[in-house]
This record gives sequence, C-alpha cells and structure tokens, in this order.
Amino acid sequence: MKTKDYFFDLFKTTKARELAKEVDEYLYNKSAYREEVEDYHDRYKQGERTDCIGYISKKGSFKFLSLTAARNVCLVLHLGKKLHTQNAIAMQHEIDVILQRSYRDTDGTKLTPGEAYIRLEWVDNLEEIIPFIDKAYELRLLK
Repeated sequence: MKTKDYFFDLFKTTKARELAKEVDEYLYNKSAYREEVEDYHDRYKQGERTDCIGYISKKGSFKFLSLTAARNVCLVLHLGKKLHTQNAIAMQHEIDVILQRSYRDTDGTKLTPGEAYIRLEWVDNLEEIIPFIDKAYELRLLK
C-alpha cells in the first residue's frame, strides 16, 4: 500500500518534499474548501493509490490536484480538458513566469490539455502557488 509519505518522499529535494506535505496540509486543514476535500482514491479506487495522491471535491467528480510520480514527480493542477484547455495554457505560462523557469523544458512528453504543472523544487514557499491551487479547485467545479 502506497502511503502519502511514499509520494512525498519521491520529490527530489528536502524543500520539495516539505512543500508536498504543506500542500496536503493546506488542502485538508487551511483552505477555504477544506471541508470539501477528499482523496480521489477513496472514492474511485477502493483506497488503493495509483501513481499519485489525488485530491477531489466532495461537490464534484474530478481530481483538481495530484501529487504524482508521473512526469518526473510534480504537482499537477487538473482544470479539465473540455472546458479549460486555454485556462491551463495561460495558467502554465503564469506559473512559469512566477517560478522563472519553463516546465516544458523539463518534460519531454506531450502535455495533457487542461492541466498545468508545478515542479515543487522550484517553489520558494507555498504562498506562491496557493492562488493556482485555489483556481484549479474552482474551475473543476464548473459544469
């Protein structure tokens, strides 16, 4: 059974591992929507984690964030392919500008439409990425 700590420990630096834990803590205990957050795998995979810790809203049926082993270990913001591909492209650009690095330069695979990616080892503090996390949550609830 893959625990949360298993996934936290996959991040490449101590700072990134701590940030992954802070993201989890923020979602479940500090965000404005903390009462609505649940583990995607509890609902859809009988509690068995696949390649990530997936976060979902109790109000919706889609993940809005993952801490994943995929893509060389990163945070994925799931905005939704059908409705938010352009929002994801704009968000990725904004993230890259804030972090002063291009995610695309680190991932040789095709990016998934409707997703934005964050390398936690590039983030100085959680406050830099909270607006993106909150926006992903909001967009995922739109029909």
